[in-house]
Amino acid sequence: AYLKRALKAITISLDAAAQLLSEKSVTGTQHSVLQQRLFQVRDGIITLMGEYRSEWRRRFGSEGFRS
Repeated sequence: AYLKRALKAITISLDAAAQLLSEKSVTGTQHSVLQQRLFQVRDGIITLMGEYRSEWRRRFGSEGFRS
């Protein structure tokens, strides 16, 4: 549940970054760097989610898994 919340927070952050760019509060370069870093964090969260799901399946089998 924590990872799903973190993923939602990253999505909100990406939307906020786009809004900052459209309001010209950040430069295109700053937006690109911010977006790259947010995607790195997002990718890490997705990787962890996959690892935890794999471990859950290994321990409890796929019948106990809910997506």
